[in-house]
Amino acid sequence: MSYQSERYLCDINCVQLRKALARFQCCNMHLEAVLGAWKGVPYAKRLCQGCDLGKVEDEEHLLLIYPNTQKVREHLCLTLPFTHTSTLAELMQTTNTVALAKFVACCQYQRTICPP
Repeated sequence: MSYQSERYLCDINCVQLRKALARFQCCNMHLEAVLGAWKGVPYAKRLCQGCDLGKVEDEEHLLLIYPNTQKVREHLCLTLPFTHTSTLAELMQTTNTVALAKFVACCQYQRTICPP
């Protein structure tokens, strides 16, 4: 087997963007889906506190569904493969790691400036 560094480590020069993408890939974005697990909350009850959709706050919710990140999605739809039926798996397959990192970082930032 040959081992090599993840491509985004070479493609992305900004430390904050690299951290945002790494947190996303490791499911370490401090969302209710993970925080609830630490607290023993059943998965179905780890709901997003920032919207009234009644959905579990996970990566897919934050990036593709959360109403407060709609403008981020619209802004970056030209550089990422977005459609109204996009899935998280499709998004993660993008070869434009810089755009993906910017998108994830912007969504995380949007979540922090519009807290529950």
